[in-house]
Amino acid sequence: MKNNVLIFSLFLAVTIGGGIAIETTNAEGELKLSDLMGPLLLWAIVLFPLLYFPMIRIFKMIKSSSSTPRKKLNDGRGQQLDERLKEMEGERLSAGQRKIIADNVGLYHWLPEKLINPWEERILVFLENFHFTDMAHGPVTEEMRLLVASEACLLIVRRPLSDYRHLQRIHLWKDVIEGAEGAAGTATRHDVNLSWKNLMDTISCARGGYNLTLHEFAHVIDFADDGIAQSIPVGRDSANYDEWEKLVDEEHAKLVDTYDSNSSYPIRAYATLVARDGTRPEFFSCATSAFFERGSRVKRQCPNVYELFKKFYGVDPASWRKQKRV
Repeated sequence: MKNNVLIFSLFLAVTIGGGIAIETTNAEGELKLSDLMGPLLLWAIVLFPLLYFPMIRIFKMIKSSSSTPRKKLNDGRGQQLDERLKEMEGERLSAGQRKIIADNVGLYHWLPEKLINPWEERILVFLENFHFTDMAHGPVTEEMRLLVASEACLLIVRRPLSDYRHLQRIHLWKDVIEGAEGAAGTATRHDVNLSWKNLMDTISCARGGYNLTLHEFAHVIDFADDGIAQSIPVGRDSANYDEWEKLVDEEHAKLVDTYDSNSSYPIRAYATLVARDGTRPEFFSCATSAFFERGSRVKRQCPNVYELFKKFYGVDPASWRKQKRV
């Protein structure tokens, strides 16, 4: 509608402007603008339908060209990340890096052996390609970067690194996040903020059902397809979109009913949050933490959630068994 008004206004401006130019040119002949308005309006009526669609096409081309560089940039970054992952096949973490992970990351001791190699390859590419900003109270250490990367890459151990193609910066805070003082972490399509204190409170508990890093990076994945955190991590053109939409509608309602009746549930109550626009931004992230850390309970109590998340993430946490790694 706005384009139509703009085009019509532009057309009239050109037509009337042409009339004024003619009047100026023929001023000596005492030709008045009023004498031209009838013919000019007649020409406008005749020519507008002929010029409307070409002008619409031009406006669309201008509009699409302004958004294309950003889309190409993101698509190119995703392709670059996935190609780099292929190049890193067979590369492994050092013994020192593995020890840091073993001493801190609870889920490391539950991860099946067959997933260790693809996980390490993703960690290495993540460390190489994603920028961490220093904390207000001191620099981000290599150990801190490694621990964030190791958990972020658990989510994509069977998925492409291009899930994080929009991510630009990871901000670590000693305790309180500036501008989000009541939050342990925040995430958008481009930025993740993590309170180091809260991260360390959740990183070692592999069966807690809430893991700060998994939660925030699940938001990044949710944002990736359309820039909206509505707990549907696939685009509208995906064959699975309707399945995700149905799942979120049904399971969110079930979750609300469960907590209203004070019953126990593997997905925490924060997942019931509803945004002002009616979306359910926390369901996917909360369910992701539960899926990885409470797989057996989710499979038993929320089988539909478990099966769709299993298909999406490509892993089966309910089948994982603890094994001590050093």
